[in-house]
Amino acid sequence: MSLIENLPIETHALLNDLVELSKSCLGDNLVGVYLHGSLAMGCFNPSASDIDLLIVIKKVLARKDKQRIGSALIGLVDQYATNKLELSIVTTGTLKNFKYPTSYELHFSNENVSDFTDGEFDLMKPSEDADLAAHFVIAKKRGICLYGEPIQSVFPDVPNKYYLKSIAQDFDWSYNNVVKGQENGTCRVPIYAVLNSCRVLGFINDGLITSKSEGGRWAIEHLPKEYTPVILEALNEYAEKSSSKEVDAKLLKQFMQYANRKVSRALEV
Repeated sequence: MSLIENLPIETHALLNDLVELSKSCLGDNLVGVYLHGSLAMGCFNPSASDIDLLIVIKKVLARKDKQRIGSALIGLVDQYATNKLELSIVTTGTLKNFKYPTSYELHFSNENVSDFTDGEFDLMKPSEDADLAAHFVIAKKRGICLYGEPIQSVFPDVPNKYYLKSIAQDFDWSYNNVVKGQENGTCRVPIYAVLNSCRVLGFINDGLITSKSEGGRWAIEHLPKEYTPVILEALNEYAEKSSSKEVDAKLLKQFMQYANRKVSRALEV
């Protein structure tokens, strides 16, 4: 827990309330509550980072249970308005019989609150998420158990090919957005696209499981120096909002095309 000791008081309180909410809503069905992402890896930025959680349960949830949990989480989102939350609930069966993409019982974030309020989203519709493979790997390698059974006994060893597929599909989304952007002049640095690309390349080149900021620092040392200006500004902006200078739009695209070639070749293996 030492990595999260210096968090803002409000963030600490939110984590405690999330554990208590999980215990209250899930009771004996709860296996554990696990932190992953930037907060678990010691590079959490309250103004830019999500609080990423995995909640593991023994058996599938009934509709009323999902509605109850969703309503309780909405209450926390309203109470802790300055924190962004993203969590998934999965069963032990899903973990023991890992498949890609991976099924989940419930997904909640600040962006999908309407799923629980407007009545139009089918909470019982089978759902899968390609991101979960990466979340499981990060949880097992770098995660923090906030409550429940030890991480090593709960999460599976996800094959590298599925971890790569998981982070690569996220990269693909970023790549497509950047290549549609302006061709010339300067532009604001797309933090997520650049640092996520660095994280993916860190895994492809050296098998590293990193946060976005760790991936960026690795890239400064290991990628062609011509891309350093873009990566540095992404790191600056990630550390402090509105602190970065604009970057050369053409160089940004060249960096993303370089990364795309590396990712495409790795996926072909």
